[in-house]
Amino acid sequence: MVTLVRSSFPFTLFPYLETYHPFFDRSFFWSKGKWWIALRESRVEVAEVREKKEGGSTLLEITLESEETMKELSSLLGLNENPLPFYRLGEKDPVMREIIEEFYGARIPRSRSLFEAAITTILEQQISMKVASALRKRLVEKWGQGPLYQEGETIFAFPTPRDIAEISPTELRKIGMSGAKAQTIHRLAKMIEEKKIDPASWKELPSPQVVDFLTNLPGIGLWSAQFIVARWMPANDCFAPSDLGLRKAIAFFYRGSDIPVSTTDAQEILKRFSPYERWAGWYLLMAIEKEKNSFSLTHQQVQ
Repeated sequence: MVTLVRSSFPFTLFPYLETYHPFFDRSFFWSKGKWWIALRESRVEVAEVREKKEGGSTLLEITLESEETMKELSSLLGLNENPLPFYRLGEKDPVMREIIEEFYGARIPRSRSLFEAAITTILEQQISMKVASALRKRLVEKWGQGPLYQEGETIFAFPTPRDIAEISPTELRKIGMSGAKAQTIHRLAKMIEEKKIDPASWKELPSPQVVDFLTNLPGIGLWSAQFIVARWMPANDCFAPSDLGLRKAIAFFYRGSDIPVSTTDAQEILKRFSPYERWAGWYLLMAIEKEKNSFSLTHQQVQ
């Protein structure tokens, strides 16, 4: 089933592609001029998304197996999100105004599940994104459903909580992650699988409440909880001011310095764009990655 969708708002995924392409895994990647995205847990479907510019707006050619996955895909890509309120706030800030002009319409796709957001974030704790991405790729290809083959592409679904709950932390460690991370990921998988955590109900809660719930879980501190929420929840009012990459970006663009600002200073900058801290945070990270032409910035948890 091929569907043509014209975005009602400024929209493009190309800045995300240009900035983060080294970190994609085989469950969500770019190839042959389009995105390949494995969706759904009960029966995996692969969406193909091709982005075109037409008449000054973005036209998406989306190939799906069923209409039911369209809602999930729209949420994942932010198809119906309006960035203009954030842009209006950004116009009042000379630094953010220039960044918005550079990345106008850019979307940072959300994680497909709380579990995916958590795994991605936990793996990034205190190591480089390059190393964390290598670990995630191994995890996807070892325990995700697949391989699925489509038009010559090899695709894996992102592992479900059940996939990970059925193995041991020792098995997780074999792909190169630390014992502490293996224990945290395995424990979270079991809690979701045993219904001790209900992601569907959490998604309806205010962001601060979900951050509080997450920080009560072993192995998940404030930095991790905030990044999990920023990656997964539909709200845009949460980001991680202690993130090293963000603090470097703020220092560079606002102070012309290579010395990271404090968490307090980063929080003050994010507050300027409330309730769109998620947009502001991701745009700053994209901007510093492009400016430095580097993919080695570390998302580092501050204890």
